[in-house]
Amino acid sequence: MARLRENMGPTEQKIRMAVGSAAAAAAIFAPLRYKWKGVLAAAAFDGLFTGTMGYSPFKRVFGLGR
Repeated sequence: MARLRENMGPTEQKIRMAVGSAAAAAAIFAPLRYKWKGVLAAAAFDGLFTGTMGYSPFKRVFGLGR
């Protein structure tokens, strides 16, 4: 099985985790319409998932990764 290489540093991982956590909290507790809750939930998933894995497919697609 192929292993994904990390393409972000530890500081970026922490920032993504913080942004993902804040977006998740806003999606849960903020009195917003469902459309915006969905947008925040997607941002939360992206931030938490990529922060945990240390790999961002968007950085690879756009050539921004190492």
